[in-house]
Amino acid sequence: MIIEEKELVKLKILNRIYLTNVIMCKGLFSGLETRFSVKTQMNSGNVDLEGRTVDHSAVTISQVILPIHTGPGGVFAHGGEIIKLMDTAAGLAALRHAHTQVVTLRVEAINFIHPIRVGNYVTVTARLTYTSQSSMEIQVKVTAEHVMKEQEWEALTAYFIFVALDENGKPQKVPPLIIETEEERQLFNAGEERYTTCRLDERSKILCAID
Repeated sequence: MIIEEKELVKLKILNRIYLTNVIMCKGLFSGLETRFSVKTQMNSGNVDLEGRTVDHSAVTISQVILPIHTGPGGVFAHGGEIIKLMDTAAGLAALRHAHTQVVTLRVEAINFIHPIRVGNYVTVTARLTYTSQSSMEIQVKVTAEHVMKEQEWEALTAYFIFVALDENGKPQKVPPLIIETEEERQLFNAGEERYTTCRLDERSKILCAID
């Protein structure tokens, strides 16, 4: 069969278009495959997590102390009620940093500095001070205010240790903590020292609730 010159030119043009489309499709699917591969690696924890700053997860909770928050005497706030507020603030800070479920592992260096009375306005602040692979140390401070007298004082301080968990309840890697100030650096170093001390020997592990 004889093909005219014009028809031959058309066939060549169509062939080039076909080859161009094949190359474009290969590039498209290659890009999709690459993105899928990266997403899979991120989900499997094979890539480093993006760090987050201390301010990113900082939490402040405030509450007026009512009679239902007091101990048997009905005058001073029950210590358990204040610790509950502290645990809530620390847990929220850990949740903001980890973006996954978290649980309280232990509480360290809790200090009852000054009593809190009915009617006092308390403010709880929580901020991350140190992170390891799956745990987070959160510094929590409580201040109390006598509103009518405009007097304010520090009432409690403590460090709460939280662990991040995956959907199966297993420890999960958390993002690193980005340090921006000298104070944050000092707190981070102190937290790292406490973390290391908990792993010195079996007795330390038991005291720090580490298996």
